[in-house]
Amino acid sequence: MKKTMIIAVMSCTLLLPSAAMAAPAPPLLPVQESAEPDGRELLLLEQEKAKQNGSVLYGQEPERPLPAPVAVERRNIDGTEYIIKVFETADDIAPEKLVDEDFEQDGFLFRHLTTDRQMNESADTKEVTEDAKAEGQSGKLEDVIRQFPSTKTYDKDGYKGTLTLDTGSIVTEVAGYTTKHYTVSTTKEYPGLMYADPSYVAQSATKDGCTLPLTDVSWTVMGTGLSGDSLVPTEYKAVATYAKTMSKQVPTGYVSTARYTGTVTKTTADTMVYTLTYAGRPLDSGLPLPLKIVSGIAGILLLGGGVFALVLFLRNRNGTDVYNLIDREYVRLGHQVVNPKEPVIDLNEFEDMIQSSGFRLILDKKTTKALFGRNISVTWQDVTVKHRVNERNGEYQFDLDLGGVLNEE
Repeated sequence: MKKTMIIAVMSCTLLLPSAAMAAPAPPLLPVQESAEPDGRELLLLEQEKAKQNGSVLYGQEPERPLPAPVAVERRNIDGTEYIIKVFETADDIAPEKLVDEDFEQDGFLFRHLTTDRQMNESADTKEVTEDAKAEGQSGKLEDVIRQFPSTKTYDKDGYKGTLTLDTGSIVTEVAGYTTKHYTVSTTKEYPGLMYADPSYVAQSATKDGCTLPLTDVSWTVMGTGLSGDSLVPTEYKAVATYAKTMSKQVPTGYVSTARYTGTVTKTTADTMVYTLTYAGRPLDSGLPLPLKIVSGIAGILLLGGGVFALVLFLRNRNGTDVYNLIDREYVRLGHQVVNPKEPVIDLNEFEDMIQSSGFRLILDKKTTKALFGRNISVTWQDVTVKHRVNERNGEYQFDLDLGGVLNEE
């Protein structure tokens, strides 16, 4: 089977030149030059077409008209014609409704190739204040601060952000009081007493400003003597105890309030941008069948190469424009592609054009969105610095003066 197919292909290959030579040449027609419409004319044509599509017959339910393109551009890349239409709409429209059927224009038949979708977002920010409460057993500021986290997450009504504790706003109050009972006591010695007589002992004593009543007395014999044939006590020491039950009001706990402040952001989708690309091929020129086959194969190869070139073109245009400070003005040196997976800008590529250590770098919208919140490395000579991309929407511009870094090195 394979051999049969190979022989058939070889036979067709040999027959094509002879058939082409045998076919009579088509009559030559005068060539009429037609000026290709520019981008503005293409845009007006597309908008007029959109108006016509929005018309309906009497008695029919009107359909929502399709949006007109906001931009139409025609390009020739490696010999292939492309028409790029850009639509911007706030409605969540199905992108397939925007695709045109194959159409003819300026001697070319255009067919839909790709559709890209991108969301345009807007950010709304506002200042937010929130109160927080905490309870504890200590009213000291250093203990109260530990009860509040330094930051807290905010997520309400679509707004998100981080709030920070304002330590100067902390207020602490007593939650309540309770009665606490306690005993105050003291002892007092009375030595050198001749008799164990309570009248020698004071009936009250003072401690910490409190008058305490006598609650107990203990006697100790300190000396004896002979009275006849018996020993009798001749000296006593009294140890008196004074005590009183007291009460006081003590806090049951403390309640503290604090304030958190910060900036929160709400991100909303404003519009959807659809980019439709159409690839064109020349219309049938009336050539004999064998030449049509040859030209068709060549057209397919050219179209494939053109699609590949378009993909490379669209991919390689993402990156940054490089400017250098020359005579107090930033002069554009060129464009450099930035890979979002390994974001690096090598200024040594423009070594022959650099005249100062001041640079301005402008990332395009797609690169900015891909690198939002990440670091990008910038290399010049033997020095590499990192810069964090702090914005997400639109082009992102930042300036670098690498002179100070080189002097430190």
